[in-house]
Amino acid sequence: MKMESADLLVLNFARGLAREVGLLAKKRIGNLGWTHTKSGFYDIVTDADLEVEKVVKSEISNVFPGDSILGEETGETKTSSNGRVWIVDPIDGTTNFSKGIPHFCVSIGLVVDGTPRVGVVYDPYMDELYEAVKDNGAFMNGEPINVSKTSELKEAVLNTGYQYSAAEYRDIVLKNYVAFFGKVRAIRVFGSAVLDQCYVANGRIDGFWEYNLKPWDVAAGSLIAKEAGATVVGIGEDFSVYGKTILVTNSSLVDKVLEIINR
Repeated sequence: MKMESADLLVLNFARGLAREVGLLAKKRIGNLGWTHTKSGFYDIVTDADLEVEKVVKSEISNVFPGDSILGEETGETKTSSNGRVWIVDPIDGTTNFSKGIPHFCVSIGLVVDGTPRVGVVYDPYMDELYEAVKDNGAFMNGEPINVSKTSELKEAVLNTGYQYSAAEYRDIVLKNYVAFFGKVRAIRVFGSAVLDQCYVANGRIDGFWEYNLKPWDVAAGSLIAKEAGATVVGIGEDFSVYGKTILVTNSSLVDKVLEIINR
């Protein structure tokens, strides 16, 4: 499908912005400055998060003044009447970032009437830029990407995450982690839900699931994964950018993974 000019405008803008603020964040990894806890000792924000989000919101507002912007750290800037919402995670993987672990990213997604339309994710340490426009495929550094063709659980490498702040999910997360032992090749926990979805998109891992996510965790990543051929579903609910759960995998594994998760 030929990309609409409006989508191309958004994509080009988001590409440049993600690279700009991603490199800004990379420079700050060794100089965090102020670090603050949010909902608990496990939930942190650094002044670098706030600095990056401020730049992102300012540039979006300048170029697309009629659109709403929802950021992880500073909430919604305004409510628009055109159905367009930019959903931003300035640094996804803040705990990694705060400890000097070079696995984090910037996530910028445009959602229109509740549906992801454009997604851009930039990992400044790997210099990998993931992008997708609805119905136009997914790309990493300009090259098409696709999910893996792994069809058997015993050959699958899966990924999950721990939302420490959500007490109601702790038991089920640990139960699921144990349930996959002996059934899959490996389970990984990398600490960036957005990059986890991108890693499913480019076939590095075969599936990812997590609970208690927020819109900025999935707005861009879920679109990139879906455009790379992934099946994206909720767990016990229909998937929505504004839902709480996600499973991202290929069509051969989705039912097999859900069967174990739902036991």
